[in-house]
Amino acid sequence: MEQKVRIDNLDTARLVCPECHRTETLQLSEYKLTKRHTRVKYKCSCGHTYMVILENKSDPQQDTMLAGTFLSTEDSKCSGRMIIKRLNSKGITLKTNMDQKILPGINLVLEFVLDDGKQSIVKKQVRVLARNGRYLTAEFTEEEHDDNLGPYLFFNKLYV
Repeated sequence: MEQKVRIDNLDTARLVCPECHRTETLQLSEYKLTKRHTRVKYKCSCGHTYMVILENKSDPQQDTMLAGTFLSTEDSKCSGRMIIKRLNSKGITLKTNMDQKILPGINLVLEFVLDDGKQSIVKKQVRVLARNGRYLTAEFTEEEHDDNLGPYLFFNKLYV
């Protein structure tokens, strides 16, 4: 039996193993999935292998390309420069300037410049959900965006 999984606008797919029900979030930005449906075989850490149909979004979103920096708030100190590739009210997809050992679950502080008229500086805390090479997908730790990011998301229709 195949599992159908929709790729969200942060280029992530959330798989659930039919055997152990473990959830795995995959970061897919590195792969240029152009077809509407892509069939893949996935092996869970429990050892079970199953088929997944990755369903691509119908309207491809443009990359945002916002520059900034990141810093780990955990014991494993990692920091560097980044480019924000995708952004919405729930989370962010970014590409780091070099490959680092950033694991899912780590909290990061991001500081980046918006491409609005004021060149607003935004500082946000996120929790990493998935990593693939230099690409990271993270969710905002706060749901409300009372700073300059809120109007930016609203104006660019990035609320989900």
